[in-house]
Amino acid sequence: MINSIKVFGERHCGTNAIGYFAGKNFNLRFQHYDFLGWKHRLAPKQEEWSKFTVDQCLFIFCLRNPYSWLKAMHREPYYDHYPKIKELSFEQFIQFSIEDYENSITMWNQKNASYLSMAAEVPHAMIVPLERFHSSQAGVHLEIQQILGYSDTPLIPMQDYVNGRGVHAQKDIESALAIPTLDQNVIELINASLSQKVMKQCNYQQI
Repeated sequence: MINSIKVFGERHCGTNAIGYFAGKNFNLRFQHYDFLGWKHRLAPKQEEWSKFTVDQCLFIFCLRNPYSWLKAMHREPYYDHYPKIKELSFEQFIQFSIEDYENSITMWNQKNASYLSMAAEVPHAMIVPLERFHSSQAGVHLEIQQILGYSDTPLIPMQDYVNGRGVHAQKDIESALAIPTLDQNVIELINASLSQKVMKQCNYQQI
């Protein structure tokens, strides 16, 4: 019987909102750092997660379109190692090395690829694009309900959006999730590093 959830996803991908929604609607316990580490990490491989009791946990993997995600990361990269990163232009930022990755785009590729792989391996998993959660909380609720084997669980909608920076109105999130208008040279820089395989697996379209 599933009694807990573990959420994975990059920063700015709705991990707080989606995790809170799932926990509140289905009274599921949150698994924290002591259970497979930081939620924003590269997803653990099977040789790591198999050391834990995972059969009672629902793993939720949060995704976001890379173009809107890059703009969100540029606004707030949560990268204390190099405070001056916030002074970079968007064009500079997308070419800047971050953590163990060549740039933020390759980080998006590798992290999301790892989430998709783990989702296919663990006993109970679901993938939730942030755009889908925003457009249809009822649809996400129904999918969780089906995984848990419940019937007619009442939906408790989130009227506002919760993330690491507080509570935000839905209309502000809708604007943030829109595909941004970008200069052609910036689009070409992004697409040069963007994995088309991962894009296809995530059901996102290149611009």
